[in-house]
Amino acid sequence: MSRAAEVTLAFGGEERLFRLPLGRLRALQEKTDCGPMELIQRFSAGTWRVDDVRESILQGLIGGGLNTMIATQIVIGHFDETPIFPHVTIAQAVVASAVIGVEDEPLEKPEAGAKTGSRSRAEKSGSPHSTEPAQ
Repeated sequence: MSRAAEVTLAFGGEERLFRLPLGRLRALQEKTDCGPMELIQRFSAGTWRVDDVRESILQGLIGGGLNTMIATQIVIGHFDETPIFPHVTIAQAVVASAVIGVEDEPLEKPEAGAKTGSRSRAEKSGSPHSTEPAQ
């Protein structure tokens, strides 16, 4: 999980950092008149409202470090005049990252055929197995 509770997503033609620290969560809660878990449920159930989506994105951009005026201009230009539905998954990911967190980048997989040295304890042990394998 990400310790910073932030997520980078494509919005407005570029990758942007979204973050909802406590102050931004409170602003979002005030604008939508519900808490973050209720927002996540609305997004999942398809019962979201326009401001649920818009404010999640706006507050996430501001929390991610954008000046309020710049974040508002981006939202006006890339949200207000476009279909709303494609933005629902962005809004949901922004709120979920604040509440649940996001997975860190996965570790690189070893190359095929490379030895990893990750044998189980039973394989490493010189002791005989306690039971015989089934026939």
